[in-house]
Amino acid sequence: MDQPSDVGVSSAHGELIDPTLAAGSRSSFIPTSSPPIATPIPTSNHRSPVQQQSQQPHDGFFSTADGHPSLDRGKKKASQGPRLRKACDACSKRKVKIPCRVTRPTKRRGPRNRAAEAIRDEFLNAGDQHHHPGPSSPTYAARTLASLAQRPVLSAESICPAPLLGRFVDDYFNLIHPLLPVPHEPSFRAALAARQDLTSPSFLALLASMIGCLVASVPRRPRQHILDLQMEAQFPNSGILIERCHVMAIEARGLAYLDRPQTVEDAMVSLLQGLIAAYSWRWDACRLYLGQCVTISKVVGIHRRDVPGSEAFVNAANAAAANAIANGNSRDGTIPQQKADIVLQELCKRMFWIIFSTVTSLQQLGLSARELSVPPPTALEPYPDLPLEVDDEYITAQGTRPMPEGDLSRLVGFNANMQVYKACIEISTMEAAYGSNELFDWPRQKNLLKRSLASVEGVLDGIPSVLLYASQPSSNEPAQDRDYPPPAHGYPNPSAQLPFQMDRPDERKETAFEIQKANLHAAQLATRSYLLQKCSILSNAFHANINPSNVQPGNHEIAPGDVPLARMNEATILDEMNEDRDVLAKDLLKLLQNLDLTYIEPNGLSFVSPTSPLPPPSSLSEHSLNETE
Repeated sequence: MDQPSDVGVSSAHGELIDPTLAAGSRSSFIPTSSPPIATPIPTSNHRSPVQQQSQQPHDGFFSTADGHPSLDRGKKKASQGPRLRKACDACSKRKVKIPCRVTRPTKRRGPRNRAAEAIRDEFLNAGDQHHHPGPSSPTYAARTLASLAQRPVLSAESICPAPLLGRFVDDYFNLIHPLLPVPHEPSFRAALAARQDLTSPSFLALLASMIGCLVASVPRRPRQHILDLQMEAQFPNSGILIERCHVMAIEARGLAYLDRPQTVEDAMVSLLQGLIAAYSWRWDACRLYLGQCVTISKVVGIHRRDVPGSEAFVNAANAAAANAIANGNSRDGTIPQQKADIVLQELCKRMFWIIFSTVTSLQQLGLSARELSVPPPTALEPYPDLPLEVDDEYITAQGTRPMPEGDLSRLVGFNANMQVYKACIEISTMEAAYGSNELFDWPRQKNLLKRSLASVEGVLDGIPSVLLYASQPSSNEPAQDRDYPPPAHGYPNPSAQLPFQMDRPDERKETAFEIQKANLHAAQLATRSYLLQKCSILSNAFHANINPSNVQPGNHEIAPGDVPLARMNEATILDEMNEDRDVLAKDLLKLLQNLDLTYIEPNGLSFVSPTSPLPPPSSLSEHSLNETE
């Protein structure tokens, strides 16, 4: 029977050796006088107890701090873990002993395969526009920095080629500027010639917004330019060009454009983007951009009587700067003095009235005043004055020059259009206090509506004849003085048949007056229709209150004895409303007979409201009034 391995080990002379000391101190138990011992070499099938003891840790026993073996038998494979793979080149060079977790591939051994590298580089360059490495890729940071360094500088050519851009700018000032007289034309053209689009993000955003507004408002005119210059492959339709202008305006503005000081140009960009959204029937975006425009205009101070650039504004700013220096609120003890700028003053006035007329037009189309509105004027905060009736070429930063005798300014038609919307200020103030279409004091509301309607009808009295249509049309057919391009077809020779030929200054002014004429009459008809419809709604509500079945003591505005008199007054109002409706229909027919179709397009949505039928006041008919008797 074999002896246990922990009893001892017999030497060649029969001596016992301690097994705990056999591995390390065997020589201390061997006599010095003894001859050398020939130790047998163990084979694979026969191992000595000492070798078995030395290999105990490999069998699952791990010694603890006190020298006793721990019971971890059976956990050999779990404790060893997976086999470590080869470290990457970086870890190998640094002699790192920890497991390498770098995901980048190791270098290929051997000489470089230049043919394979050329094919790989060609493939990567071809698919670089579609392949974007993720953040875990080792080349992600390098590719990001390289893309930022190689990003092209935004410029006017990023919108469209220079020949097409020049035509678009000319068309904007010829077709859109009579209705939206911003920006100042000489200053803008000088800045464009000086290539401020390369240095000023606000200027580039304004340029892109102007072109986008032109294409959205007058899509056929830019289409003819694109066909003339053979760029239909680059711009197959107007929607692509509008979207490019929108993206360019957003990128030029940048992400932190609200953190820098706001200017009147920023308000222009928001206004034009709102109009682009309205012409594209994107009403949510329209409300957002126009609301942003109203907010920026308040920050700039456009809504004040003393607008930026005026003498009063500059004096107040300089006085505030002097007080700041005296109180030690200036960093360096100096604050630059401001000077009066007539160009800035007129731009601020024009911007305010454009915003006011745009918001009022949208409210006439059904937009709630709670969603978007311009606060009504008060005694302490009145509205700014209307802009000067002087063309841009006669306005400089230092002052204005007199226009030639007999030359009519294009601002005359703009101010006449603003007079139409100013007639609705009292209605807006009433609705801001009591709510829209709310009946609270019918006699007072009736007088206010009649006064506003008379003011709108009186706008056309006294304006120049160039802004009026003939009392009798020349024929029963609509006016067609110019060739009008069809919606989806181009001309064989577009350059020879463009609808607007404005080579001379007198032709430009004639086109501007025709556009303003169409806009003025359309706005007047729309406002009259809006007021008549509001009068009809309030009259219907009042008629429901004067019904004897609804008149009860303590819960009515009209005493039961006054019901016959109230019915008589309502019959008179009904006759007046019917007459106004007849006149409105005749004026609309006369406008459509005299209007040239080429001048309708720049007016956008101006003809939507006046051409929509006014609901007849059926509840105020003579039959319904007789039922109450």
